[in-house]
Amino acid sequence: MTDQDRTSIHEAMEQQSISISKAGIVTSLQARCTVMAAANPIGGRYDPSLTFSENVDLTEPIISRFDVLCVVRDTVDPVQDEMLARFVVSSHIKHHPNNKDVVNGDSQEIILPNTYGVEPIPQEILKKYIIYAKEKVHPKLNQMDQDKVARMYSELRKESMATGSIPITVRHIESVIRMAEAHARMHLRDYVVEDDVNMAIRVMLESFIDTQKFSVMRSMRKTFARYLAFRRDNNELLLFILKQLVSEQVMYQRNRYGAQQDTIEVPEKDLVDKARQINIHNLSAFYDSELFKMNRFSRDVKRKVIVQAF
Repeated sequence: MTDQDRTSIHEAMEQQSISISKAGIVTSLQARCTVMAAANPIGGRYDPSLTFSENVDLTEPIISRFDVLCVVRDTVDPVQDEMLARFVVSSHIKHHPNNKDVVNGDSQEIILPNTYGVEPIPQEILKKYIIYAKEKVHPKLNQMDQDKVARMYSELRKESMATGSIPITVRHIESVIRMAEAHARMHLRDYVVEDDVNMAIRVMLESFIDTQKFSVMRSMRKTFARYLAFRRDNNELLLFILKQLVSEQVMYQRNRYGAQQDTIEVPEKDLVDKARQINIHNLSAFYDSELFKMNRFSRDVKRKVIVQAF
């Protein structure tokens, strides 16, 4: 962006208005909209050893005006890569004009596998739901946990000053409030409850941590672990930890044997130890969950290992 463009959107993103002084007209117009921006990193690839500002070459005043910053990295994950490939191929098959096979003279529509185990919502119903939530639901902040937001802001600001990353300002408190209200509106609630605040805090923290240098990301996750794991679905957390253990095993096999095997085995004890660090002691529900099976994990009780097939 040019310097002139950067300056011109400051007011629109801060006061949600645009001042006009042209042809004898001096006025201010409302500019109430959501701003979504995509930035390519310098050199075409994100460098985890640099800060977010250094990667995208944007000024701090603009970066601080965004509620959420998402860093999209091209990481190698065999399971996720296969799911993405299946999705792309299935999408092409579904939208191809000749997406019907002829079997014994009868036309049969191709049934695509549901990779994610979640039934899709019809688009018309989703549109009506969103319109109703936006126009009819206006949640209030009477029951919001103000102390928790204040503590999180204080700790986040302290970490921001220590790491020299993106600046944390009062705008981020307003961002948490907006996201909490949006989450409550999605659930058609009249009031913002604790779950809405927890979700907004998790999104804010994940956004902040993802923009850090790789060297400080792990320590920062430990610092804010109580916020990230508070009343969250444990299965997602455990799956994330298990994938990290699998990645370490894959790297070990490649470095030692020069190739990757068809199956990866992770000692069950390693997952249990990692889970205890975030106060999760019962893993039986995770082993029986669809999320565990959907990612091609199986548990060998006799050998006490977790196996993933590729």
